[in-house]
Amino acid sequence: MKIRWVNVSCFIIESVKGTRIITDPFFHLYVPDDPPPGWDSNRPGIEEYADVVAISHGHFDHSYIYAIKGVPRLYTGGAPAEIKGVKFNGVSSYHDNYGEGGRGLNEIICMDIDGIRIVHLGDYGQPMLNDEQFEEIGKTDILMTPWGNWAEGLLDQLKPRVVLPCHHTGVDQVKHLEGFADYTKKTSELEYTKRTLPSKRQVIMLKESLESSM
Repeated sequence: MKIRWVNVSCFIIESVKGTRIITDPFFHLYVPDDPPPGWDSNRPGIEEYADVVAISHGHFDHSYIYAIKGVPRLYTGGAPAEIKGVKFNGVSSYHDNYGEGGRGLNEIICMDIDGIRIVHLGDYGQPMLNDEQFEEIGKTDILMTPWGNWAEGLLDQLKPRVVLPCHHTGVDQVKHLEGFADYTKKTSELEYTKRTLPSKRQVIMLKESLESSM
């Protein structure tokens, strides 16, 4: 399996058999009225093809399917599905403190690929998973997570072997990651098999890439 991080919460994942999944494609020209610190409005378009596009919610920076080439299947949660050898299931969550901030729902997308369990959190923002969510997610090998004040507690809950931060908007968040003893920076692409997953947790900051290297 190969993994690339594009930007925001968008990853490109390719299975050993060549099934391509793109998560949360973003509208690259979108600029909010009040940009957060570190906002980069100069994001290039994705322009990659996919067999499956997995979407956590309908915001501009997570659901711009028009950026994707080909005629992909969509998975947005709900009932479990198997598409081209990849198993998907969704777990409903909130953008914020259990819905108190009014930002709506967010679907956690779980994928079983080549014997590896990937959990993509989209724009998750709860302080902690509740018991039902934790049970539905189950085992987590690779966690793709936005970074906020909930993140360390979430790592304690899910105990992933690989953590791939995404959707980080400020320099302070990146500096905070550098405080982890298992933190490292990598180039734009990772490759894993079930046997080569690390035995101890790694927190890996991937470099953004739009190069078609797979």
